[in-house]
Amino acid sequence: MIKNIVFDIGNVLAKFRWEDYIRYDLGYSEEIVKTFGERFIVHPLWDEFDLGVRDTEEIIADMKATVPEYPEEVNAFFDGLVDIIGTYPYSRRWILELKERGYHVYLLSNYPSSTFLLHQKERFDFTDVVDGMVISAFEKIAKPDPKIYRLLMDRYQLNAEECVFLDDRQVNIDAAVAIGMQGILFTEYEEARMQLEQILKETEH
Repeated sequence: MIKNIVFDIGNVLAKFRWEDYIRYDLGYSEEIVKTFGERFIVHPLWDEFDLGVRDTEEIIADMKATVPEYPEEVNAFFDGLVDIIGTYPYSRRWILELKERGYHVYLLSNYPSSTFLLHQKERFDFTDVVDGMVISAFEKIAKPDPKIYRLLMDRYQLNAEECVFLDDRQVNIDAAVAIGMQGILFTEYEEARMQLEQILKETEH
């Protein structure tokens, strides 16, 4: 029987809108969107940012160093990181609905610590209603490392077989399934909601 719903944050409960942020909010060219994406966003440096093992300022300095041709633009990018995320309108409502039905709801997300705290304060409208969370940079472990899934289980005394995990990356779903959770690859809200309801219905008895 499923008792716990575990959500990733980025592109599940909140949009990681880095391309729109650079293109529309900052008003930069497609060349800069492409350059920033390739050199430090969709890049191992951003994974380090999520992992939190190295000092944040040191990682940001390394990121900035990858784009020496755009010094002012990259500074503005990091100065405005509050706008790199946007909460989906369904997120808080979905969580509250699940909780009203008796399910516990948790967050398991790869996220830089400083950016998470900023977004929790300024953007997220759902972190105050969940039952618990494990955020990578605070733990110095990131998905898909099995340790971060076990940490969630241990911290909140959960049984993996009683959990469903929703994430937008297949590798993270595979890691959750490997420890006994059920998984839903999130592509869009309505489809994920239907899949979750099917799993909940199948495991009611």
